[in-house]
Amino acid sequence: MAVRTTRRWRRLLAVLLGIALLAGAAEFALRLIIPGVIGGIVRDELHLTEDHPVDVSLGGSALLHALRGGIGDVSVEIPNAPLIEGVVLDARVHADFSPFDPQTGEISGGTASLTVPKDQLGPVIALLTSGVAQTGEVRGDELAVGRTVEAFGQQLTITARIALDVHGGDVEIEPRGVEAAGLELSAEQLSQATGSLLDPILQPQTVCVRDRIPAGVVLTGIVLSSTGSVRIEADLDPRILSDPAQLEPGVCG
Repeated sequence: MAVRTTRRWRRLLAVLLGIALLAGAAEFALRLIIPGVIGGIVRDELHLTEDHPVDVSLGGSALLHALRGGIGDVSVEIPNAPLIEGVVLDARVHADFSPFDPQTGEISGGTASLTVPKDQLGPVIALLTSGVAQTGEVRGDELAVGRTVEAFGQQLTITARIALDVHGGDVEIEPRGVEAAGLELSAEQLSQATGSLLDPILQPQTVCVRDRIPAGVVLTGIVLSSTGSVRIEADLDPRILSDPAQLEPGVCG
């Protein structure tokens, strides 16, 4: 009797060990295969060359997520991504869970961030402000934006120091100071001298940017770095890849 019991335990342990080895092999295979597949899709969608770096990392158990029909705790980082015409940014996308075919399901916990390098800040600010500001620089917890205008019969380089915050997907602008070629002028005086041209950077206001980004992307934060870069953070709608309407520009108002 004792011999039979011992044999049964040995068989059970052998089966369990075999399952564990298979699971380990499957986990290893998934971690080898999935990043390559995702990297290929990203390069195709963004029209990147085959040697463009795309770093894909998986957290948790890839096998357990696969049994649920998808990929879990996945992060994708793309340095020097040409997401805006004429400007390259560092992009990062994360999802707590995504079905294998996100075009037919919903992702959960989706977030995205774009890091604007110091040397690309001016062109991005010019683009986002439709040319109102031509330059940009991080100064501590403030963003200094400026442009050259004609006022008082001379060319003036005007720099406005502003604080940025995000509420409800909108950007709140708080002017904190204005420099105009050494002249001590208030924002009101500059506005009178230049007309309403500089009002977007001289007056406190809330700016809607929903019409400039996909409807499925909700701005959540703007982080100014001591390195001079700016990171833009956003949440992603669960249906952003399955509902074409979520990729269309949003609506203000």
